[in-house]
Amino acid sequence: MNHKRITGRKKYVFKKYSNIYSLAFKIERRRLLTGMRGLDIMIEHVGSTAVRGLGGKNILDILVGIRSGRRERIKRKIIELHYDFIETSGNARRLFFVRDAKYSGKDIRIHLHLVKFNGYEWRQKTLFRDYLKKHRNAMLEYADVKKRAAILAKGDKEAYMKLKERFINSTMKRAMRQY
Repeated sequence: MNHKRITGRKKYVFKKYSNIYSLAFKIERRRLLTGMRGLDIMIEHVGSTAVRGLGGKNILDILVGIRSGRRERIKRKIIELHYDFIETSGNARRLFFVRDAKYSGKDIRIHLHLVKFNGYEWRQKTLFRDYLKKHRNAMLEYADVKKRAAILAKGDKEAYMKLKERFINSTMKRAMRQY
């Protein structure tokens, strides 16, 4: 994968699922583990591209969980691996990074979320993914929600998130009960 900026990209769209993201995740995971050798981290593929058949914005979401160690040191390592730190897109529990890469001729946007392993953000993202993987009807319903949200939001992030919120919250409650 080569580091480069993807231009002309619409943020809130719905595209069909592509298995290129699971392949790109495996390569990027190996790259992250090599670049952060010796650090106590866990790495997971989350988001829509982690759920076979779902579809969505076609962004590779990577969750990096800190098991122990200093967050600032790991943040610096991620930046050294050509990720851009986006201070305004994270929160107190989650640092957010972006990287644009090319894999098998396809431009790929990568979102990396640095969180505490097994903390709130970790559990939320992995439980939601796992629930959708195990419950095909919920996955198909979420695909419909995402399609509608992409159309109705017209590129507005707040509107897009608000349109998905009810489904995400109710699904998270079901996932937590099963957890």
